[in-house]
Amino acid sequence: MRLAVSSSKGGVGKTAVAANLAVALGRHGRVLAVDVDPQDSLGRAFGVVATSGDDSLAALLEDPSRDARAVVRHDVAPGLDLLPSHPSLETAATHLATTGGLVTSVRRVLRPLVGAYDHVVLDTRGDLGGLTLAAVCAVDAVLTVYTSDPGSALGVARVAAFLEQQRTYENTSAVLVGVACAVWDQHGRAAREVAGALDGTDLPLLLTRVPLSRRVPTSTLAKRPVVLSHPTSPVAVAYCALADEVLTASERVPR
Repeated sequence: MRLAVSSSKGGVGKTAVAANLAVALGRHGRVLAVDVDPQDSLGRAFGVVATSGDDSLAALLEDPSRDARAVVRHDVAPGLDLLPSHPSLETAATHLATTGGLVTSVRRVLRPLVGAYDHVVLDTRGDLGGLTLAAVCAVDAVLTVYTSDPGSALGVARVAAFLEQQRTYENTSAVLVGVACAVWDQHGRAAREVAGALDGTDLPLLLTRVPLSRRVPTSTLAKRPVVLSHPTSPVAVAYCALADEVLTASERVPR
């Protein structure tokens, strides 16, 4: 599976989902996690920080002759390698956008790597700009997330429309395989209203809801995803169930 975890806005738990899904998928084979966000949040979730753009995805986008395998960090978690980001990715993306090379840039970088992995998980930035499109064009499947914030439901609809538009333009064939609740407050009225609103759509809502938990921000500070730091906690169990559900959904995507 090649999966991009995307959202049209930040603050919805997207990176926590990407990090924990990548760890959970490590039970099913070798995984490559790719940080396609200049804020490099995915790498930081594992305590991996590129010291410069030369040691990150940015360098691979800027120089097609660079060996991508030399930039990958190996075994940052069981079964998991990581291709980190760096703030200079913003500059690299801007340059590629002016030359027409941005849309296919991430796909080009991943081409020599994907054969060594069973699954690839990309964390995108919290918008639907050029870097997000480049990430989506490198995958088969997209997962988006929502929370109890009513605005996140609109964000889900925007991601679905974005994918449909890009398929029309023939930029990508990626399919929205799931819409997941990343921060489920079972006692909150707003959460129930958001879930109810999405239930009335034809979007592929996933059954697994990741519960609201203080362990998630704590694990972020500890630079160790909660699936690793507290593997038997309800939130970790939910992430693992979500990974299984996403994997099953992706198997139905035509290749």
